[in-house]
Amino acid sequence: MKTILALLVVLTSLTVLAEDKYIYPQHCSNFSYGNDPVSFSFSSCVNNNFRDMGRDFDQPLYLSYCSNFGNTVSYSYVSCINNNYRTISRNLENVYLSNCSNFRTDELSYSFVSCVNNNNRDIARELNR
Repeated sequence: MKTILALLVVLTSLTVLAEDKYIYPQHCSNFSYGNDPVSFSFSSCVNNNFRDMGRDFDQPLYLSYCSNFGNTVSYSYVSCINNNYRTISRNLENVYLSNCSNFRTDELSYSFVSCVNNNNRDIARELNR
């Protein structure tokens, strides 16, 4: 009987957790080395956050998957990230998201990475209201 009661408590708590619609974006850091200015971990983190945020709307948003190819930071990679933020911003009320700029091609600047993380935090704050 105790086992059944314990199982019931566990299942109830899992159901409550499954209904939790809060979003907690990952903090993304770029630890690149060699000729690769954008680390795989940064790209994965950004894309995972977009995927999670896109699911949290009443009507899911279909955001672009952003990839950087080559040994420079491509304009298309930075644009893809900013386009996703614009799409999210259009679907949120009272949220201003920064346009993240990267002025170097040999690395992602600290200001770009900070801008991405700040935008993610602002989106989460609004979605978790």
